[in-house]
Amino acid sequence: MLITTIVAAVISIAAGASIRAWAFAFFAFLVAIGFGSVAFADGSSVLAAVLSGFAILAMMEIGYLAGVFVSGLLRRSARLRENNSVADNVATSSERPQG
Repeated sequence: MLITTIVAAVISIAAGASIRAWAFAFFAFLVAIGFGSVAFADGSSVLAAVLSGFAILAMMEIGYLAGVFVSGLLRRSARLRENNSVADNVATSSERPQG
């Protein structure tokens, strides 16, 4: 069960960088239903199965948000590095040194 949770977290973080929120919400909802169903089939009570489904759903949503945040930071830093490149710092003909 721990391995399943870790795999779901890694998938959620990766999904945050690549897919839209509505698509991930649909995917996470299906995974949570499946996770709760498996917990119920293993002999847990209905309440415990529902709570475990909500727990995996919450964990996946947090992972997705973390992926979106990290992806945005990486894109922003790449854009800033691109804008501050060496080619931009070269003096143009109108900025020749006075001397």
